[in-house]
Amino acid sequence: MPEHFLFAQFSKKTEIRKGTRILVIEFIISIGLGAVKVALAMALIWLIAISPHQLNNLLGWILVLVTLAFVGFWVPPEEKILGSSYLIFFFHFPSAINCMNLFVIGGVFSFLCLLNKNSSLKLSATSCDLWAASAIEVGMLACTITLVTGGIWGRAAWGEWDTWIINDPRLMSVYFMWLTYAAYLALRASMDKGRRRELYCAVFGLLATLNVPIVYYAIRVFGKENHPMSLTLDQTSMKTTQWVGAGAFLVLYIGLMRLRRNYYKSCEQTDRLQEDFNRARI
Repeated sequence: MPEHFLFAQFSKKTEIRKGTRILVIEFIISIGLGAVKVALAMALIWLIAISPHQLNNLLGWILVLVTLAFVGFWVPPEEKILGSSYLIFFFHFPSAINCMNLFVIGGVFSFLCLLNKNSSLKLSATSCDLWAASAIEVGMLACTITLVTGGIWGRAAWGEWDTWIINDPRLMSVYFMWLTYAAYLALRASMDKGRRRELYCAVFGLLATLNVPIVYYAIRVFGKENHPMSLTLDQTSMKTTQWVGAGAFLVLYIGLMRLRRNYYKSCEQTDRLQEDFNRARI
C-alpha cells in the first residue's frame, strides 16, 4: 500500500478525532453556560421573593466594591486602541445589560397584571402593577447611566459626544427605548390611582418591552454598528470583570427595585390610614 495513502488515512482519522473532541468540548461548554443561566435565574427569584432586603443591598454593594477592585488592580490600565478610556466600559456595560433585564421584568409583571383580575390572590393586580412600575423606574435609572457613560466614553475615546446617533442603529434604538419608558412614567403620573391606571400602564409596559429585542438585535437587523472603534476584551481579567460587574449591578438594581416597591407599599398603607381617619372624622 502506498506510503502517501497511509499518511492521508492517518491524517483523516486525526482530523475526525480533533473534530469530535471539539464537538464534545463545545457541548460541555453549552451545558455549563445553561447551568449558569439557570443558576442566575434561580438567584434572581431568590433575591426578589426570599432574601431579606438588607441582605440584598449589602450583597449588591459588596459586589460593586469587588468590581471596583478588579478595575483598579486587576484589569490592564490601558487597551491597545482606546487607551485608559476603555475602563468606563466596566460600568457602561453592566447598566446597559441590566436596564434591559429590568424592562423585561417590568413587562412580565405588566403581563401578570393584565391576567390577574382576582384581587384575592396572593399577588394581586395592584401588586403586579407596583412591581412593574418599580422595575421600570430602576430600569430608567440604568438606561440613563448607560447613555451618560456612553457619551462620556465617546468623548474621551473619539473626541465627540453622541453626534453619530443617527448612523448607529443600537444607540438610536436605546434612545428610542428611553423615550418610550419616559412616556410610560408620564402616563402613570398623569392618571389617578385605580384599576384604570393599572390596565393602561400594563398594556403600555407590555408593548414597551418590544424595545428590548430591538435594541439587542439592532446590529443584526439594521446593519453594521457605526461606532468609530470597537473594544476587544482579549484577556481573562477583562472578561471576568465584565460579567462580575454585570452580576453586581444586577443585584444592586434588584435591591433598588425592592426598595422602590416597599416605598409604594408604604404609600398605600398611608393612604388607607388617611381614608380611615377621614371616615372616623379624626
